[in-house]
Amino acid sequence: SFLGVYLRPLWMTVGNLNALFFSEGEHVMRQLTFCQLKEVDAGFDLSFGEDELWYVEPYYYQAHQRLPEFAADWSLKPSLPSDAYYSIGTCFYNIPRCSKGEEYPPETIAPPQSVLYSKRAVRLGVQNTLICFVTDFHPAPVKVTWTRNEEPVNETEVRQTQYYSNPDYSFRTFSYLDFIPKLGDVYSCTVRHRGLQDPLTRFWELELQTDSQVVETTVCVLGVTLGILGVSVGVGLIIRARRS
Repeated sequence: SFLGVYLRPLWMTVGNLNALFFSEGEHVMRQLTFCQLKEVDAGFDLSFGEDELWYVEPYYYQAHQRLPEFAADWSLKPSLPSDAYYSIGTCFYNIPRCSKGEEYPPETIAPPQSVLYSKRAVRLGVQNTLICFVTDFHPAPVKVTWTRNEEPVNETEVRQTQYYSNPDYSFRTFSYLDFIPKLGDVYSCTVRHRGLQDPLTRFWELELQTDSQVVETTVCVLGVTLGILGVSVGVGLIIRARRS
């Protein structure tokens, strides 16, 4: 078992790590509490390896299971919400005191990376979901906004997850936008964070093969097929000639 405390001015992360050993190798069960005064934000989660098992909403203190397929095997510890309440409260209480004791260490700020992609293979007119994956940032939060054809998308159309903790104590989050693919539509996902000098924007546009590309692909496939058939026939003739 290992208790780690990471200090930044107005920011604190406390991780309680338990190394578990199985025949397949080492796995880590981690309970993580984080909080910051500047943005008045906090979080509490339990993870096993790279999978988050539970997280507790910091304002309503309701526990949510992140792996529902294992619901029958993973029962909620009854005291988990109250544990989160006291852990987050202690975190906020200790920030100014620990920072002062460490002579106010410099704040670590890591800018995010992002990627924008569709949830499923894209088909014209068939509803799909765009996913903006934002990761490797510290501290939370990040602000994620969307545009459709350069027009802002209403926030009510967007869904965003809570902040997941990475093994290095940076964070990641997912933002979702349901859409119906149409030719000519261009979508963008913009991320704003204290570590970025300029907003980070990714674009997504429907790409369909043109008629000429389809013809080229068909000719190429036919050529390869005929080539394989030619080789097969040639080998067969050689074998027959040798036998005769």
